[in-house]
Amino acid sequence: MLRLPIGLCVAACLGSAAHAADRSAELLCLSQGDALEIVTSHEAIPLGEAVGQARRAVPNAEVMRAALCREPDALVYRIIVLRKDGRVVHVTVDAPSGSVKTVH
Repeated sequence: MLRLPIGLCVAACLGSAAHAADRSAELLCLSQGDALEIVTSHEAIPLGEAVGQARRAVPNAEVMRAALCREPDALVYRIIVLRKDGRVVHVTVDAPSGSVKTVH
């Protein structure tokens, strides 16, 4: 298993996150204010619950970024986590139900 020094790991993570942003260009990620409004109106679970689901899906990983986003047909949390082995994992959580949709 390849282990990266911290500086390289951060660069790799940021590069991977940038690639994810390119891939998710079809998504509209909401501002904190818009996300709060949606959570307050009970259209989505709170961010903390979604992060908890991601942590259960990828144990012992550090959450790097999380955002509430609109896909063409769904409202989802996109959560990026860093595993202890240096792998970046993308978790998609269905925002209304809190169920994990994908882990890559």
